[in-house]
Amino acid sequence: PINPGNSGGPLLNLYGEVIGVNAQIETDGLSRSNSGIGYAIPVSIVARVAPELIENGEYVWGWLGVRGGSVTPTLVKAMNLSVTKGAYISEVIANGPSDKAGLRGSTDQRTVEGRTAEIGGDVIIAVDGIPVNTFDDILIYIALNTTPGQTVDLTILRNNQTQQIQVALEPRPTEVMTLP
Repeated sequence: PINPGNSGGPLLNLYGEVIGVNAQIETDGLSRSNSGIGYAIPVSIVARVAPELIENGEYVWGWLGVRGGSVTPTLVKAMNLSVTKGAYISEVIANGPSDKAGLRGSTDQRTVEGRTAEIGGDVIIAVDGIPVNTFDDILIYIALNTTPGQTVDLTILRNNQTQQIQVALEPRPTEVMTLP
């Protein structure tokens, strides 16, 4: 539980090690109590961001410029994929880093066993040689290991063929427009 005044305080494990910084609590919205789910910023993010905040007053995150989700069994069937894990690219943000590098988002839809899946997009299966199992893997890697201006090497699956694409990350914008 996060009690009043605990936000910004350390989250400790059983050994007294700091594993995060308490940030917020989600309640049912009706109660005046602090019962609910507490959220903390992982210490790995704090260690990366805090020095920049102290020195420059802000932290600039790297940005890949895609939207998507994890590969699902429905997507595997709909696209006849040769993989069962990865990050599926449903949308590439116009003029963003991935668009400039040539990544492709979904182009169509297909219904498989009553479920609709967006199809035709690239599937990221590795970033800088590290396997990607879910879309979250991409988000975490970009957040913890990259900075704007850095180039990442993506291994993608396009039309069931493996390709390497290099993407030069850009600063994450404060707003991203949705494609029409």
